[in-house]
Amino acid sequence: MSHPAHKNAKSMEIIIDLNAVIISIDPNNQGELTVLTIDKANNLLPWGQYDPMHHKTMEIGLRHWVKNLSGMMLDYVEQLYTFGDSGRFSYGDPNRHIVSTGYLAIVNPEIREQQPTSQWRNIYDFFPWEDFRNGRPPILDKFILPKLYDWSDGIETDQRIKLSFGSQNDVWDEENTVARFELMYEANLVFEAVRDANPDMSGEININEADTKLPTGSYMPFDHRRILATALGRIRSKVKYKPVIFDLMSNFFTLFELQKSTEAILGHRLHKQNFRRYVEREKLVVKTDEMQHQPSGRPASLYEFNKQLVGVANVVGLKIGNSSSAY
Repeated sequence: MSHPAHKNAKSMEIIIDLNAVIISIDPNNQGELTVLTIDKANNLLPWGQYDPMHHKTMEIGLRHWVKNLSGMMLDYVEQLYTFGDSGRFSYGDPNRHIVSTGYLAIVNPEIREQQPTSQWRNIYDFFPWEDFRNGRPPILDKFILPKLYDWSDGIETDQRIKLSFGSQNDVWDEENTVARFELMYEANLVFEAVRDANPDMSGEININEADTKLPTGSYMPFDHRRILATALGRIRSKVKYKPVIFDLMSNFFTLFELQKSTEAILGHRLHKQNFRRYVEREKLVVKTDEMQHQPSGRPASLYEFNKQLVGVANVVGLKIGNSSSAY
């Protein structure tokens, strides 16, 4: 029986989009954290519509689209979140509503090499305020925080800003990526918000022109940057309680490479000796007999993930503090 309020309501078509955030470490660029795009000119994540007539499950549909668009066969994937807010990327047919379901997948360097280098983008191109590896990003105190407090309508919003962004003397919670992006969206500090507030703006947006409007990272169509923010928060959380970092590494690696890759995910520096003591104390790695020759200095020992931990429940991740108590 239909609800009385819905008797005269016009039916709306619901479209389900499946979006893949495929994350990889770039071994040739100081272990940078990258994401696969299928259209560099438009910063698109691999995506496609869910068709229940052809895909028994949404995950099967996602794998179909990734294979079709990139040729990549994904191993482990996990669902991130379903995004269905009205008004997000609202241009187009008003009788059509898009629900986006995001998935996270991580791939090792060997799989990564199957894709053109140009398709992999540094994640911090999209979130420059999230990268503290070279110190506190100037954009926070010169642009984002002043604009947010100017936009704030009172104590409750000020508290949201404080909880999400902190201040210069607070410890930054690297996992709050979505909360920070949502605040910036509400305050019109990302171009996606400018787009959605303008009913005359078409879906064909010039990426380069969009990026000149605001200094807050590269624009992505639809809700793709929102989904990417969710994935970044998830992988930052996940790397602390599961040994997923090793799924992103080559089979053999130096401890320096492992540390740099972990720092790229977390977005901040780690104390070198504490990091090395931790991974060795927890027996996460095993030293091999091989050495990696360096351009200068002594050769470095190569390690591998401790295979005795494969299949073992409750294997710890990298619960290691940053190199200072505050950023």
